[in-house]
Amino acid sequence: MTFTKTVALFLAIALVACGPFSKPPTRETIEVRGTPYERGLAHGTQLRSKVRSFYTTLLTNSLFPYLSREQPDIVSFLPEYGAERFQNGNFAYELFLDSAKNIERSLNRATREELQGVADGAGMTYDQILVLNTFFDSVLAVRGVALAIRLARAPLLKSVEFVGAATDGVDNDNDGQIDESGEGRFEPYIPELYGLAVELAPAAAIRLVLTEVDGVDPATVRIFLDNQLYTSESPEMVITELSGTDLEVTLTPSTPLANALTTTLVIGAGDKKLISAPLPVRASFMRDEEIAFTTRGAGVNRRDVRRPPLTDGRTRPPPIAIGVRGSMTAGGKSFIAHHFSLLDANTAHKHTVAIRHVPESGPAFVTVGWAGIVYGLSGMSERGVGYACDPADSLDNSVVGSVLEQVADISKAKLLAKGLPIGFLGRRILEQSTDAVSAREVIASAEKVYGWTCVLGDSKGGLEAIEVDSDIFNDGSKGVFNLSTTELDATGRRYASTSDDDFVLGSNYVKNVPDIASLLVAGQRIVPQRQWSGFFYRSRRAVDGAKGRLEAGKGTIDVEFLQNLISDPQFVDSSDSMNAVVLDFENLQVRSAMGQVPATAGPFEVTEVKP
Repeated sequence: MTFTKTVALFLAIALVACGPFSKPPTRETIEVRGTPYERGLAHGTQLRSKVRSFYTTLLTNSLFPYLSREQPDIVSFLPEYGAERFQNGNFAYELFLDSAKNIERSLNRATREELQGVADGAGMTYDQILVLNTFFDSVLAVRGVALAIRLARAPLLKSVEFVGAATDGVDNDNDGQIDESGEGRFEPYIPELYGLAVELAPAAAIRLVLTEVDGVDPATVRIFLDNQLYTSESPEMVITELSGTDLEVTLTPSTPLANALTTTLVIGAGDKKLISAPLPVRASFMRDEEIAFTTRGAGVNRRDVRRPPLTDGRTRPPPIAIGVRGSMTAGGKSFIAHHFSLLDANTAHKHTVAIRHVPESGPAFVTVGWAGIVYGLSGMSERGVGYACDPADSLDNSVVGSVLEQVADISKAKLLAKGLPIGFLGRRILEQSTDAVSAREVIASAEKVYGWTCVLGDSKGGLEAIEVDSDIFNDGSKGVFNLSTTELDATGRRYASTSDDDFVLGSNYVKNVPDIASLLVAGQRIVPQRQWSGFFYRSRRAVDGAKGRLEAGKGTIDVEFLQNLISDPQFVDSSDSMNAVVLDFENLQVRSAMGQVPATAGPFEVTEVKP
């Protein structure tokens, strides 16, 4: 299994279990008090066996071996990783330790003391606990580099053509012109946030051109459309090799699509050059590309197309965060709902913990996370401030930035993360922020390791959202893209809302769409998120589905509504779901489901924020 599949081992739908629920033995709720060191020591002591187990089973036994399979690819770009220090199974640990030590420079004294307390309580080294608390951001950044290297040698979707659209008497691309030259043809193909074309003839053929320098293998082409799988053996597909690099695929469904249909075509393919290191021998496969469109009678602008769920049995929902208040909820209350999925690997769910932190000074707060990690990806403070964050794949990250800084001697360049991981920023929000605006500023003002999207709320009805990257080119944005519920994009659409009183964010950018410029670094192609990330299409589908549910429930949304929503299989990864959380600001309660896979197979339990 490759590292991409492992970090696909990291990404999670839910089967909501029937029958009576019982509290899973893998879930813990603890309280820690005192100085940072005392709280860390209590954490490590109370959860000693689980901290040690989590480190061993997730990192030593799962992540490190699989990441080591990426070593040949990474060495091909960065020769330093072929050095003796990184051999004999040490590649992953040494790589992550380098980044952890680099990140440590951004941690304040109190945080380092808390980590030391965890290490002492658990009977582990400080370095091990440091790696455990920094690997989320580091692994995602390294994964991005590894995936970009892999996709650089895989086929690309060069063009898409809806045959006959240029003569069908309809404005299929909503540009105000009917049947202009080239209408219905998209070259170069650029992945879209919304629909690619609308009001197409139900019987129209779809022509695709794939390209790869080593050639595209016709036998590997797969198309999924309207619940039907088509392969090179299907009579509905005609495959023509246009050149040594380009392959044309024309699909004409034997049965016309339904009228007024919104659907998605999914295409995947591999190249002709087989790779043998590491084994098994295999082709390089492109990311599945998803093309959303409508047929005649749907009556929607392509910018208003919402992607339907896929039923191909392979694609899974991403993490998703939802904030609601005011007109959206029953009684005008405020909530954040979060279903986080990234890397269970049959391990994380066995080490879940809700921690009530009671420091010597400052507010008490609750984090939802895992044994040995001093933060969560969601939480709430006694001041009534809360957050939920999800990873947003971006090559505008600190690890790529470190390579650019070393590009003058690429033979010695290393993958080094720097800045503050998002979990530590979440802790800072809970310790310092008094409302959603100040919470947003905590994230905005810090140097970020990786790309994230976050929803932030408070008990006064404040609701904010932010997208961030590492701003490695210092383009003036500082890697910060604030979202407002009322803000409109260039097409007049709300970026991430259905009303003035909600946010729905997945793991893709909606404002920071051109997150990085396309460029070559030492022969390696660097492209924006939407052109390579596996999160991109999955997030569009999940967000569109959640928006529809919120619109249908407007004015009635409460805790039960949100728990049911984030427990719906449409929004839950059945194999790597890590936790599901609803933050109830009025009652200062954190409701979490965790300790099983999927997380929502068990009940939501209440943790009071106030001690």
